[in-house]
Amino acid sequence: MAEGIDNKSFDSATEAKTEFGLDDGLAKKESPFEEDEENKSISEGSESDDGGERGNWGNQLDFLLSCMGYAIGLGNVWRFPYLCYENGGGAFLMVYCFLLVIAALPIMVLEMVFGQFTSTGCISAWSISPLFKGIGFGMVLLSSYFCLYYNIIIAYTIYYMIVSCFNPQPWVGCDHDWNTDQCYTDSSEATTGITPTLGVNDTTPEGGLGGKVWASEEYWKYQVLQITDGLHDMGSLRLEIWGCFMIAWVIVWICISKGIKTSGKVVYFTATFPFVIMIVLLIRGATLPGAKTGILYFIKPDFELLLGAQLWTAAANQVIFSFGAGWGAVHTLASYNNYRTNCIRDCLILVFLGVLTSILAGFTVFSVLGFMSEDANVPIEEVVQAGPGLVFVAYPEALSRLPLPQLWSFLFFFMLLTLGLDSQFVTLETVITAIVDEIKIYWPTILNYRFYIILSTCVLMSIAGLPLCFQGGIYLETLLDWYPAGYSPMIMGLCEILVIAYVYGYSKFRKDIYSMLGYYPGIYWVVTWLGLTPGLLVLVLIATFVDYTPASFGDYIYPAWAQAIGWFLVFTSVACIIIYAIYNLIHLQEGSFVERVKAAAKPSPAWGPAQDKHRIEAGYEPLNSIMDKLEGHANTSFDLNTVL
Repeated sequence: MAEGIDNKSFDSATEAKTEFGLDDGLAKKESPFEEDEENKSISEGSESDDGGERGNWGNQLDFLLSCMGYAIGLGNVWRFPYLCYENGGGAFLMVYCFLLVIAALPIMVLEMVFGQFTSTGCISAWSISPLFKGIGFGMVLLSSYFCLYYNIIIAYTIYYMIVSCFNPQPWVGCDHDWNTDQCYTDSSEATTGITPTLGVNDTTPEGGLGGKVWASEEYWKYQVLQITDGLHDMGSLRLEIWGCFMIAWVIVWICISKGIKTSGKVVYFTATFPFVIMIVLLIRGATLPGAKTGILYFIKPDFELLLGAQLWTAAANQVIFSFGAGWGAVHTLASYNNYRTNCIRDCLILVFLGVLTSILAGFTVFSVLGFMSEDANVPIEEVVQAGPGLVFVAYPEALSRLPLPQLWSFLFFFMLLTLGLDSQFVTLETVITAIVDEIKIYWPTILNYRFYIILSTCVLMSIAGLPLCFQGGIYLETLLDWYPAGYSPMIMGLCEILVIAYVYGYSKFRKDIYSMLGYYPGIYWVVTWLGLTPGLLVLVLIATFVDYTPASFGDYIYPAWAQAIGWFLVFTSVACIIIYAIYNLIHLQEGSFVERVKAAAKPSPAWGPAQDKHRIEAGYEPLNSIMDKLEGHANTSFDLNTVL
């Protein structure tokens, strides 16, 4: 492993340990799930898999439910239905399931095995090939973008959770100040005198609601958002949304600083509660007239749409987005596993439950859309304006038709809140943990200031996210969701799988898995990791540019300058890979260019399991032995190849 550095001299052991990641800060990492009296997710007195300070999950169910809390989030209930609605229903569902098996699942398993084997986060794990450590930094940056705009969705759920207690609920009826002459409900004759028929100004017989807009959609657009004409006009600050946004950040900060999400009781509740609420809503939606039409639209594919690149790109984006593949959080969660945990089995269970949640949410939303379609006597694809707000239009419509609508509305939006906090907590913890891990190598006492680091991060992100709280904030949220959250995870996942399979080498990685789990990966993983998954991701990315569809929000098409901003944000995560590779080659290597590349691409001495007993079993030299050798050469110049 030491052949990667040729005759590199150091003035002290400290410099050498820092250079190769052998400092105690890497080998002994403080867990964000560190045990205290209130935290029972980490087993008391259990042997840590990273040298004694880090801790492990108390049992496999704790880990699985925590992963569910991260992977099964608002993306399943909020993002999946509106993307499915925008892209042909059944056609999107079919491609989604196909890409899940071919793309998302292999990347998920790869990341989970990767994190568990090294017991490190998404940056430190790249001791496997230091030249590509920028992938870890890119994942952290990507997760930061996610934290910014994801919290505004949580803010919307808090807003709806509060107003859902009103009687009558504000999205019911067309007699409010924000309603227009086009407002429509099934009882609109009693409120505005508008009959539920098509308008005379329709350009086609199927011209949607004939210029009419559902009351729940008008409430979302004209009262909650008070939406402007486009990204060029951000309008004024929506104080109510800003207040909910700040509440969301306070909740996230409390969760991280107190370790609430590691409590077994909270995890068990947040992982199961959403299923109960969605089943109730599905039962109600299925009993509405027209529900069958909506469900058939959801499951019946339009094969002509399969030829369009937009459908495949949207499905690939969603399948990777919803399970967190390529974001770095899977590394973090798996790194707290026991070294012998059968993480491949756990990943299969997790993916199955995630798909179940998405499909359940799809059935729920489309049963309501089917009712709205029949009630307005228009095609289902023209019932409401598709977009991120679909969940805030269709679900309230269904909730208002339940007995005790205030109770069920509150429970539903509380469910969305718990789903969002699960994902937000883990993603933000991934960012903080990865950064602290790297700084800790040079400044070990930074761990004493973790509380203030978390507080500062939340404050800075709440300030950076302020534009999302303006009247035009939904356009900025859509831009972040369309570009960096849409394309960057695919690029990160592609780079990750290529480096591990071809730079490090699949044969080596296969042996690492065997030493950890006791069996070699099956033929399915061989085929997907070595060819099928990266090949498919490359094709999807190429198709994205060949048949490019600019970002849009309803009828609003983002102008060229806005699209340029979106692509720049995508490039920033890719730039992390390039910039760090250049830095590594120039400042951390010696020799000719080819020699530097070969040296930087090889694993560092720190690569391997965290515990020495596991390193010996896997064929790696113990970290303590390496560090002792470096200590023995303190203040001397030496050939590292002769030492390691």
